[in-house]
Amino acid sequence: MTRWSIKSRSLCSPSFVGLAVMLLICGLPRPATSEWYAAGYGGVSIPFTLGTVQLNQLGETLDTTLFAGGKNNPPTGTYSQQLHASDLNLKRSPLFGGRVGYFFADQGFKWLGAEFEVFTTRPTIKGQTVSTIHDVTFNPFNPEAPGLCTPGTTCQVRQSISGTTSIQESSVRLITFAFNVVVRYPGKVFQPYAGVGGGAFYFSSAGAIRGHQVVPGLNAFGGMKVLILDDVGLFVEGKFNRATITNFDSVFGLSGEYSAFNVLAGLAYHF
Repeated sequence: MTRWSIKSRSLCSPSFVGLAVMLLICGLPRPATSEWYAAGYGGVSIPFTLGTVQLNQLGETLDTTLFAGGKNNPPTGTYSQQLHASDLNLKRSPLFGGRVGYFFADQGFKWLGAEFEVFTTRPTIKGQTVSTIHDVTFNPFNPEAPGLCTPGTTCQVRQSISGTTSIQESSVRLITFAFNVVVRYPGKVFQPYAGVGGGAFYFSSAGAIRGHQVVPGLNAFGGMKVLILDDVGLFVEGKFNRATITNFDSVFGLSGEYSAFNVLAGLAYHF
């Protein structure tokens, strides 16, 4: 007579313990995953003309007669001046940048995020001739000087001089460091988004206008991201920038309002 026997496997055997641990881990609820992302992009920067232009250092240099009393030693009066110029034309150029950010999915706000980005472009100042208006005011220390003032009136000499100034091409580099707040529609495939932020705009130039300056600026954008994989997306975006430079260089003393519209496309990885 054949006897069959079944040997029971110990509950403490390594294979059983490993299987139990695996089942336990798989059965536990998983915490919500955070949503960090990194992206790189490229495109074209289309700057508007540099507006509200002043060339006050050039105004000081050009004047040789109206300020003579203020420049004498000792001076015979005080003066003030501003040299306004027509808008400066800037060149289009490639734009490249990258960003890292985080959407607050863990906190229940999948639609809200924050990011840091860096991008660079070259809004070179074209060679051009601009029209100028030089406003000058001179206040003499001695209002009784013969022939200088009409008796009984405020003694000021004011003059507005129109002219032109030629500016040679100057190569400009802009590097922007910005912190942005982002909102999006957290779709499975299509994710339209928009954002606004500010940061440091570093301008540097070489050529006729030579200088460098860091100023605060505005960074606003909107775009569409398409998820081609769960964690990879392609996006297209329009971006607007604005910043003000003041007394930028030592020759012209350039001041003005910089603004540009940028069109770009890139690749984002979510993790």
